[in-house]
Amino acid sequence: MRIFGDDTNTQKTEMLEKVPVFRELSRKEIVEVGELLHERRYEKDEIIFEQGDAGHGIFIIISGKVRMKSTCKLLETVVPEFGPGEIVGELSLFDEAPRNATVVAIEPTVAVALFQAEFSSLLSKNKDIGVKVLMAIFRTMSRRLRRLLLEEPGVPSI
Repeated sequence: MRIFGDDTNTQKTEMLEKVPVFRELSRKEIVEVGELLHERRYEKDEIIFEQGDAGHGIFIIISGKVRMKSTCKLLETVVPEFGPGEIVGELSLFDEAPRNATVVAIEPTVAVALFQAEFSSLLSKNKDIGVKVLMAIFRTMSRRLRRLLLEEPGVPSI
């Protein structure tokens, strides 16, 4: 992970501490997870993933903003923008089913990806960290699903 180029691990850790999915982790645990993340940079209008592609993991937006586009009628009802700290593509952390939407950067965006293989390795190596991250993802998914089912406007969900 090179979010800050050659800057120190302390800065990387401080940045990841602000991401909701990692809030329950200690600094030491964040450093361990940080080693598994893959930094991705996207220019405006660049596709992060496309609807129908096999999913292999989640993306956590560090800076910038992305927009979701989908042919799924239910997903058309949501506000499709995600910003810093939000996760997209969360369902693909659990299976490789086709993506439900296309996600495009609407401004220069930095994201980190956590892929299935690394997450499985984390769960095997350190169950405590894996469970904390898993619970945070499940809380996000639950909140999004509940809002989607209740047809609340302004609900980002993929």
